[in-house]
Amino acid sequence: MKNKKLYTTLKVIFSSFMLFSAVGELTLNETVVHSMELIQMPAYLLYLLGVLKISGIIALWFSPFKWIKEWAYAGFTFDFIGAIFGFFATGNLVTPDILMAPVGLGLCLSTYFCWKKTNGIYST
Repeated sequence: MKNKKLYTTLKVIFSSFMLFSAVGELTLNETVVHSMELIQMPAYLLYLLGVLKISGIIALWFSPFKWIKEWAYAGFTFDFIGAIFGFFATGNLVTPDILMAPVGLGLCLSTYFCWKKTNGIYST
């Protein structure tokens, strides 16, 4: 029961984090566009990222299939790793924008492993 409450709390926080990010991408928020410029990525990718993030959130909350949730967590992980790599590859390490990706990755992985443990699918 304790694990389920922790998982639900983490999922709410993580989903909110991702929803906030998706809305910023879909509305072409100035800060989000600037972050994409820093890592030399085209702004038109923001629409795709926003739609995929919302799809991932829906999968985490409503999909009855574990494999779909696995793919959603994988997609979020790839997004964060790609952002971190982009900042390192372009040398933009002194901007505060770089902090969001590692924080998001940590939150994503925490939520994922808590989900695995809660559902008894975490093998040790």
